[in-house]
Amino acid sequence: MDPDFSYVFASYVPLLDPDAFPDPAFYRELEKIGYEQVLMGGTGSAAMHELIPTIRRETSLSVVLYPSGPDAVCEADIVLMPDVMNSNSHFARPFGSGAVATAMNIMKQGLPFLPVAYLILGDSTARWYFDAFKLPSTKVLMGYAMYARMVGYRYLALDYEDPRVPIDHKLVSALRELPEMHLVVSDELSPGAAARALELGAQTIVTPSNVYEQASDPLALAADYHARLLRRP
Repeated sequence: MDPDFSYVFASYVPLLDPDAFPDPAFYRELEKIGYEQVLMGGTGSAAMHELIPTIRRETSLSVVLYPSGPDAVCEADIVLMPDVMNSNSHFARPFGSGAVATAMNIMKQGLPFLPVAYLILGDSTARWYFDAFKLPSTKVLMGYAMYARMVGYRYLALDYEDPRVPIDHKLVSALRELPEMHLVVSDELSPGAAARALELGAQTIVTPSNVYEQASDPLALAADYHARLLRRP
């Protein structure tokens, strides 16, 4: 029943929806580019149960699962338990019905997991889906982050995904002062902007699936992200 804090996230992990990228060949190509991790999530709960075992069988990629709910839980290298700290939804907030049902399914299957304190900052689809309320100030956000750290979270995710809400480098710097807290920033960042976010202090960048879905050549884009964010010197 203990979180697997030994799992190490790369500096960049693409989030991919199996409904948009259902072909195992796509993941084999990601491995050829040099990727070691992928994050699977989105609307394709049914497809997840078929695709993830195939990816793990046919590649050496480590698969991180972001389940949209209890029905999406399946065997992966690590399963995230994202508690939306600023959610009004009984389904998504900490100890909400969806969070509890997801936890029960993870436990039933005996899967390794990581709880993530998740804060939605932008006016995005995620904000609508999780009925998230806007935090009134940086001070309040820091309070949420400190509370999350004090009750045992070791991963904090900031979900921007709104071009009108820029990444606040002062906030990132302040959050990095929290001991033993890994900071994840999710946004529709270009490879160059993602590199700058890492320079500001984010430890892991996640791009949502639609970044790749809208690309004319998703694999070429993946290669660009890898070259800028993951290639070892």
